[in-house]
Amino acid sequence: MHAVPVTTAEQSAARDAAAIQAGVSSLSLMVQAGTEAAAHIVRIASARLALGVDVLAGRGNNGGDGYIVAVQLARLGVTVRVHVVGPPATVDAQRAAALARERLPASAFVEWPVVPTYEASPVSNTYDASPVSHTSSFPRGVLVDAMLGTGVRGALREPVLSAARSCRAVQAAGALVVALDLPSGVDANTGALAEHHVIADHTVMFGTPKLGVLGARGVCGELTVVDIGLGAHVTQPDGAATLAHPATLRILMPIVPWNAHKGERGRVLLVGGAHGMAGAIRLAADGALVSGAGLVRACVHPSSVLALQAGAPAVVCDAWPTQVNDWPQTIAIGPGLGRSDASAAELNAVLEAVAGTQASLVLDADAITLLAMHGVSPAFARCASSRPVVLTPHAGEYTALARALDVPTATSDPESRLAACRALAATLHCVVLLKGTPTVCAAPSGTAWIVPRGSAALATGGTGDVLTGILAAQLALQTAQRAGRDSSERGIAQALEEAAVAAATAAWVHGVAGEAVPVRGFTVRDLVRRVSMSWRQVAEAEVHPPGVLARIPRSTT
Repeated sequence: MHAVPVTTAEQSAARDAAAIQAGVSSLSLMVQAGTEAAAHIVRIASARLALGVDVLAGRGNNGGDGYIVAVQLARLGVTVRVHVVGPPATVDAQRAAALARERLPASAFVEWPVVPTYEASPVSNTYDASPVSHTSSFPRGVLVDAMLGTGVRGALREPVLSAARSCRAVQAAGALVVALDLPSGVDANTGALAEHHVIADHTVMFGTPKLGVLGARGVCGELTVVDIGLGAHVTQPDGAATLAHPATLRILMPIVPWNAHKGERGRVLLVGGAHGMAGAIRLAADGALVSGAGLVRACVHPSSVLALQAGAPAVVCDAWPTQVNDWPQTIAIGPGLGRSDASAAELNAVLEAVAGTQASLVLDADAITLLAMHGVSPAFARCASSRPVVLTPHAGEYTALARALDVPTATSDPESRLAACRALAATLHCVVLLKGTPTVCAAPSGTAWIVPRGSAALATGGTGDVLTGILAAQLALQTAQRAGRDSSERGIAQALEEAAVAAATAAWVHGVAGEAVPVRGFTVRDLVRRVSMSWRQVAEAEVHPPGVLARIPRSTT
């Protein structure tokens, strides 16, 4: 399974153009896209097909894909109606429409009427479709949104606006909505949502997942990426990020030898746990242990030692000041560290000591805030120049650090977050794991991973500490296996790329565990228990139907 790039609308168009320039027919790309979408509809909605399928076909190539879907489903004996939401305006869409009119009876085509304005319910924000006789004739089977493609942004305009409103009304009555490439009204780059955008139960993405769709996952349903015949042209040197999913991560993960002893499975040192905050280090330790670390030590404020020993008997506990030697393969500092002068002194002492070891370094939580407050020290710079360093900020911590360093801050949209994450990684010469929706991991080289997993359950205090432990365990195993390799600049660059993979893997495991717990009615310890199940999903081979490149389940609430 090759890596799956995550593209903007422009990057997606460039891949299509490269394939066409190399001799692939643009119409053949459309035919394969529509055929794969039709096959997916059969897989997910076979019980509904007897109720019929309605295709909302727009003017552009997305509408052309819809016409092909209609043809292929009709060949299988499915009753299909095509609602022409504007006449086809591109050459390929016109060809696809002509093919559909050859294969389907004239009665299968309905010109979309001008629809009266809907009245919004102040409570439910749903729309009353009762004044519109056109929508009442939709069967409650499958409704295919093929109105707007990746090149359309901004507010919905008629007749798409009316059709999108009707789509919501029919969905509320029980129809399954399948969007082609992205739901109409979702920005392919930023994930911004136009008013009255389509809400899909399933989205079939063509060739590559779109960055904005991953950011708007909550309105896109289950996501499936299908092969449309781009072949090698799916890879372009245009800075597209890579989708984090098991088939790729599993190949790049370090392997634990079957006969490994605990010293070879990764040795992790955790630093933090100021007075009253021993729980943060305990959660980080839990994350490291459940992720395969062979040995975990923790150094905490003297008042936190007994609490940590009582709650985490597998962890060896020491008191500040931290004694750093060659024992740890990864040092993670920050969970519960605090922001006092004593905490700042502890951070600086650890950074000074780490520079003389081979250990990888993770900075999280208060350690990042202290960097923003006091500036990047020469000790940090020495660490970053000689070993993998990973920072794991959430949006607030990122903003504080970015402002202190005068690098771009990130807005909520994934395109901005990707650019900002890369900028900070390059400035600090370290890997940055920017938590959020989706999570972004970037190396100084510009290599980036998009992790589209997670839920609102992870917006809970303590869950980030678990992620720190998961990541520390991965880095420790990498460091153990890298021992004795070339320590030149080339070796460090490779180690940073491997650390970015570790960050993406940790974020994926953490995100999947977050989807497995409810937003209400769980504690962070429940999340820890789910982490072991997430690791199993990475290890197990994904089996996709032919033509499917990746699948991302519906987001959880």
